[in-house]
Amino acid sequence: MDNQELITIIDELRDLPKETEWVEFKLSTIKPNEKLGEYISGLSNSACINNQRFGYLLLGIDDKDHSIKGTIYNFKNRKQGNDELEFWIRRLLSPSIRFEHFECQYNPQMKIEVFRIPAAMGEPTNFQGKPFIRLASSLTQLKEYPHYAKIIYNSQEDWSAKIIKTATIDSLDPKAIQLAKTKYKEKQTGHPIMQKLIIGLIDCF
Repeated sequence: MDNQELITIIDELRDLPKETEWVEFKLSTIKPNEKLGEYISGLSNSACINNQRFGYLLLGIDDKDHSIKGTIYNFKNRKQGNDELEFWIRRLLSPSIRFEHFECQYNPQMKIEVFRIPAAMGEPTNFQGKPFIRLASSLTQLKEYPHYAKIIYNSQEDWSAKIIKTATIDSLDPKAIQLAKTKYKEKQTGHPIMQKLIIGLIDCF
C-alpha cells in the first residue's frame, strides 16, 4: 500500500463521526508493549462483531477531534526483551492473524503509524491466551461478554454454500462432475417415471 493510499484510508477513518469499536486513535505511543497485543486482539474481535473486514489502530491522531498530531513511535524498531516487538506479538496471538503495519508520512512534519487488523473469524483472537474486545472506547476482556464471544464463534463463513457468480461448469473438475452424475443416477433408482428423463438431462452436460 503506497503513501497516498494510506492517507486516503486515514482520512476516511478520521471522517467517522466518532471513534468506533473497530477503530482506535492514539496520540503518540502505547505502553507497555503488552497493551499493543491486547489492542490487536480487541480490535480484531470488535471488527468481527461489527461486520467489518478489518479493525484499525492509528498512532499520531487525537481521539477527541481526529486531528493529525504525528508520532515518534517506531514499531519496527521496538524490542520486547531480546525479541523484535513485532515477532513477539505475532508469536503470542492465537489463532495467528496477519495484521499489517504501515508508516504513513501524512505531511512533511508528521508521521502516522497504521495497524490494519483482520477481523476474527470462527473463534476469538487471543493475546497471551486471553481474548480482548473493544466496547465503546474501552478495551476489556471478552470473557465478560459471552454473547459477543458467541457471535464470533458463529461467524465462520460457509464456503461450500457461497455462490461464485463468475464460475461455469468449466470451472469444475471433470472427475468430480462424473462422480456427481454417477451418484445422482444411483439416488434416482426406484423412481422409474422420472429416472430416464433426469438421467438423460444429466448426460447432456
